[in-house]
Amino acid sequence: MDAVGGALFPRDSVRYGVTWFPSVPVHGQPGDFQMLGQDLTVTHPLWTDPCDALSITGGIRNRLIDTDASLPDSGQPVPADLWDINLGLRYARLLDNGWTAGGGVSVGSASDHPFAGLAEMNVGVNGMLRVPQGDHNAWLFSLMYSPTSQLNFPIPMVAFSWNPSPEFHANIGLPFMITWRPTEDWQFTASYMLISTIHVKAQYRLARWLSAFAAFDSSSEAYMLLDRPEENDRFFLYDQRASLGLQTLLDRHWTASLSGGYVFNRYMFEGTSFTTSSSNKVDLGDGPFVSLNLAVRY
Repeated sequence: MDAVGGALFPRDSVRYGVTWFPSVPVHGQPGDFQMLGQDLTVTHPLWTDPCDALSITGGIRNRLIDTDASLPDSGQPVPADLWDINLGLRYARLLDNGWTAGGGVSVGSASDHPFAGLAEMNVGVNGMLRVPQGDHNAWLFSLMYSPTSQLNFPIPMVAFSWNPSPEFHANIGLPFMITWRPTEDWQFTASYMLISTIHVKAQYRLARWLSAFAAFDSSSEAYMLLDRPEENDRFFLYDQRASLGLQTLLDRHWTASLSGGYVFNRYMFEGTSFTTSSSNKVDLGDGPFVSLNLAVRY
């Protein structure tokens, strides 16, 4: 979603997060499941002027899994180590008529054995056109393709960017997004992307440098395992999370947040698409989690 609707002229940023999921039972199988996840993303502008911007993006995701569970149909053990490593370029240009066009490409590997071969590598592309409507609003036309998304085919999207006041912004369409700041201290955000990617967050400022928040997230991850039965198969992790946390502004550029909560409706499966989750599926127990996130932006 960020690749399509994120900042057209980005600044330097680095984000790192670590999340621990303690041991929970595996339904229908002996043994437990626990996981430690780490995420790192980087954005660096290579070249900018008032009308053009070229930036490089990168990301590393790692999942360390401790379990004896196996996929019931194929008998394949659940991998102990998953990686998603990618590197990409984004370009945006402000056209003479006031429209903005942009796009990006990324190359990477999401697998238990990243870059083991061409079958374990993936290429994602996206394009965007912003057509202003009046002084504050705009139509957003975009096309996105990622082989590790829930829908692994090109997705055309249309949204209307509505900005009736500095306190309210909404993208009505796909991707859907709302940001509302009713007072100086409260902020509400919500977003949705096909098929089941949801983020809802309410944040309250306790002091100039400290905020409390509550959030709900529904999301999935996909990997191309080296020993998958079919080349088009992908290994999915899916869960829903409710969390509470604190976010602090360390200085003008650094922020940190600590949160904890409950993860539920949690399962793993291997199939050709997210809609085939009823086969080769492992259901996991509900349980707590704790997460630490750091970010710096210049």
